[in-house]
Amino acid sequence: MGWSRGSTQPRSRIFVSVFSGVLVPLFCLAVNSANAQQTVRPQTPESNNQIPEVRTTPGVGNLPSSALDPSSLIRQNLPGAARTSPAPAQLSVSDAIKLALQNNLATLSAQEQRREATGFTQQARSALLPNISGVSYQANLTENLAALGFQASTFPRLSTFIGPFNNFDARARLVQNVFDLGAIHNYQSSRQGVRIAEFRERLAREEVSEATALTYLETLRSERNVSAAQANVTLAEALLKLAQDQRNAGIATGVDVTRAETRLAQERVDLAQAQTSAEQARLNLQRVIGVPLGSPLVLTDQLTFTAEPLPQTDSAVSDALSHRAEVLISEAQVSMFSLERKAIKDEYLPSLQFVGDYGISGITPTDTALPTRRAAIQLNVPIFNGGLTQGRLTVASSREQQAELQLGSVRGQVEQDVRLALSTLRTTVERVRAADEAVRLGERELEMSRDRFRAGVADNLEVINAQASLANARAAQVQALAVYNAARLNLAAALGRAEAFRW
Repeated sequence: MGWSRGSTQPRSRIFVSVFSGVLVPLFCLAVNSANAQQTVRPQTPESNNQIPEVRTTPGVGNLPSSALDPSSLIRQNLPGAARTSPAPAQLSVSDAIKLALQNNLATLSAQEQRREATGFTQQARSALLPNISGVSYQANLTENLAALGFQASTFPRLSTFIGPFNNFDARARLVQNVFDLGAIHNYQSSRQGVRIAEFRERLAREEVSEATALTYLETLRSERNVSAAQANVTLAEALLKLAQDQRNAGIATGVDVTRAETRLAQERVDLAQAQTSAEQARLNLQRVIGVPLGSPLVLTDQLTFTAEPLPQTDSAVSDALSHRAEVLISEAQVSMFSLERKAIKDEYLPSLQFVGDYGISGITPTDTALPTRRAAIQLNVPIFNGGLTQGRLTVASSREQQAELQLGSVRGQVEQDVRLALSTLRTTVERVRAADEAVRLGERELEMSRDRFRAGVADNLEVINAQASLANARAAQVQALAVYNAARLNLAAALGRAEAFRW
């Protein structure tokens, strides 16, 4: 991803969609945030700090069906690992998040950008500290006095050519700003830049944690789908044997056996597809957390459902506004641009410097060398620079106003995220309960239809239909569990606590 000083690239939060029958997205969480580095350098005419641009990413419901694959969204929004660590034998979601924070490119880049911002602060602080330098030289000179106006006709006895002669000087020079309000505000502005870089690192950690947890969840879901597909194959094999036994007993026909064989073939195809999806999800997880691809991993956390009390909406919104890195970044940007404006305005004010030097001078270091010094107070008074300062002040004032407008937009987006996440979580709770009930009823329907077929009351068409209904119910149950846990993750992300998310 690209990084530019003073700009903010919009970020789309990771979306989770659950499909049952036709593809119908359940929910989305879209958040604009600050993914670019914010650094501040000592104020110069070339400084070009830009205001974050506000753009709203369309939700999953507005995207084409080809864009609804959660794993593809993960690949688009999160860079891979820049480092590789040995793969652990067992992996929990907390372990996965720790590995991703340690190895992922996004967090490592954010750390380096924070270090870069610290360097700009050191540069700005240098204007407030003593500037000490030393110089020494030994010269052999000749001079033409005529070039200085001493003509031979004016001074008959004076030779206009002098030299060669030696000259030596060794001197230490000190310059100290006594009063420079602009330099002070520049330093304060650069410190705000460091705070912004720290918040951006925190934001990067949140993004990596969120995407890692979602990738872990996708891997769990795909493995659960493999288990469900394997159970469907086992059931289809049992029903095929039942159809063959019924045909051998003269109760069923060859058509019943053919139906059962067709269903078993379809279940085996579904199992192969589920295994491929599981392998892809596992590779995605390994790429995100930074372990060798193909490493054996045993995921210790499982897809579970535990109803949890939800926080009050108002308190959740207040909590998010206090903890979300996007809000903290915008607030720090307002402060930074305000200080930059003050620093430019202070250029109209006089500044005071102490200038001093001390050294020895003579013909050579050992010939007529004597200590000499100078101490002075220097007053610098700006008078007119062609309107340059006024133009820069206009730019700085506009940036400050844009930052304030951006802050208001970010706060509104954060509140929307929290309200949407809470509403989505409530919906997914009901979906899990409905999916559990559907599986229970599907198992009951299959048992009843199998008993009817075994008794010779009906053919196995009812059994095949009940078998298909149970397979769909099992798939819907896995999806419901996945979307419920994803909704929990999205709520944690909306509150700015994705890094602390646990199953």
